[in-house]
Amino acid sequence: MKDLKLKIKRQTEILGLVISSPSKYQIGELAELYNVDDLTIKRDLQDLRSLGIDIHSNRKKGISIYNSISNESLKTIIHQYISIAINHNTFDQATNLFINKVGTNAIAILTQLQIFAENNFQVKIKYLKPEEKVTEERIIDPYIIFQADKNWRLLANHNGTIKQFLLNNIKSIEKLDKKFKPISFDEIEEIFRTSFKCWLGKEKINVKLKFLPPWTDRLKPRKLMELEKVTENPDGSIIYETIVNSTNEIASWIVSRGKGVVVLEPIELKDLVIKLANEVLENYK
Repeated sequence: MKDLKLKIKRQTEILGLVISSPSKYQIGELAELYNVDDLTIKRDLQDLRSLGIDIHSNRKKGISIYNSISNESLKTIIHQYISIAINHNTFDQATNLFINKVGTNAIAILTQLQIFAENNFQVKIKYLKPEEKVTEERIIDPYIIFQADKNWRLLANHNGTIKQFLLNNIKSIEKLDKKFKPISFDEIEEIFRTSFKCWLGKEKINVKLKFLPPWTDRLKPRKLMELEKVTENPDGSIIYETIVNSTNEIASWIVSRGKGVVVLEPIELKDLVIKLANEVLENYK
């Protein structure tokens, strides 16, 4: 099973590298990259052709793909790769949005980032900032790929600050020779420990909410945050306490619940929820 996983991972990464840089790679280079013989890479190309991908090697021109890859094939390949290399379950909606936005380049973006993150190589990316409608070059240390809020994201260090980048908005990736010092899994866990959804921040804000029926029954079997305290009251309500790094995400969530979720603390969160709720009501006046 381990050999099969390595094989699928290698073949998908080869596909991504070739999509990103047609005619750049020779069989020998890929064999050296994955510490296998040339025959193994030739078999990998043959396996990819059996999937309907017209990928061939030319001694003078390197390896290229000569047909388009269907969205269904992309989805299957990406799901396999994610489950093996990134150690997540498949997330259909995030993957569908990713493919719809960037098409075949989805594999190139995903595999390159995973390769460079695993080997601790800095990368230069061209990143689209939708709110400003501009594309910027950024040099980053890629840490991990993760899924949140219906999007695939990259956790990375940019100019000493840990940020997240939407894979949908990465236009190109260039590996740099400089390596970076990776952060530990514990450090990554700590980054997200107080994140209600996917916000990154160092603030620690104590939050206390009161849940009334029917939300009490819906809340009991769920765990919203890693750090939380749930107290059941005699009247059937629940007091929920946690720590978050931003009031914005949890405020939006509270407003979307509607009646039955009440902010007890802090006052700043209560004011923000009221503000957001009033703004929603303005749409219907």
